[in-house]
Amino acid sequence: MRENLRRTLRLLLTSASLPLLALDLSKAVVIAPSDFRGPERKAVEMFVDEVANRTQGLRLALAPSGTPAVRVQRGSGPAEGYSIRTDANGVTISGNDARGVLFGVGYLLRSLEYSRQKTELATPLNVTTAPRYPLRGHQLGYRPKTNSYDAWTAAMWEQYIRDLAVFGTNAIELIPPRSDDDDDSPHFPLPPMRMMTEMSRIADSYGLDVWVWYPAMDENYGDLKTVEFALKEWEEVYRKVPRIDAIFVPGGDPGHTQPKYLMPLLEKQTALLRKSFANDYPSVTASASIPTSLTAFEPSILSPTGTLHMPLRCSANR
Repeated sequence: MRENLRRTLRLLLTSASLPLLALDLSKAVVIAPSDFRGPERKAVEMFVDEVANRTQGLRLALAPSGTPAVRVQRGSGPAEGYSIRTDANGVTISGNDARGVLFGVGYLLRSLEYSRQKTELATPLNVTTAPRYPLRGHQLGYRPKTNSYDAWTAAMWEQYIRDLAVFGTNAIELIPPRSDDDDDSPHFPLPPMRMMTEMSRIADSYGLDVWVWYPAMDENYGDLKTVEFALKEWEEVYRKVPRIDAIFVPGGDPGHTQPKYLMPLLEKQTALLRKSFANDYPSVTASASIPTSLTAFEPSILSPTGTLHMPLRCSANR
């Protein structure tokens, strides 16, 4: 009896010291609900594409059943959250909403190990998580300022936006064709307006928010003709961009528009957005970065840096 106990203990200790076997997913199928559409379907396609990109062409098949499997499904819980569970039959990703599906897929992509025609999960994943911060965005400036991504094609921007989404980004901020940068670049593969349209379309296909940083660049917004020109220009941009969730208008850096002119201008802009986006139009936030001109406003609405943040309306995308 005592000898049997020793053998059992030796066996348990030996087993505990052995590394866990990796879960080989090279022959896995990807299972997702047939009613996945839009961003949820895009997340599944992204998973298949990115595994292929990192394994020299291993494409996992979409199938209604099979093992091993990567199962992608809807779950419940906090916004943009997800859970991932691992068992002997594969991995299950449960997204609490469309973004939760996207970010859960992204987490698995980051956790897998890749080699030629092979992908595996080295250690089991048992994760339940949701973002701590509701806004997680990056400005993507297609402009001749960095001598780099002004040469990017729409396909390159999509890959970059994918990479941001894999790490949990839920918004991008675009820059309109006219800002404080040069109007053109010898590297531009597309004119700025066309690329802005493409970048908005790409972000929307993944279910990400689209912000626009839209500086008030003209000399005098106290002049009615200047206001009319600006509104016409902005309306043309809004008409061509498929998705806008928020607009940030700096009155300074660049520009020099005092709040007494900036606020009425943004009221007109908000009315224009109502026209362009019907009942579901973007929020507009103003920033007047001219300390001497902010004395007309209560200190309670100023940030510690002396910047005025004044949302005119909060809503969603078109």
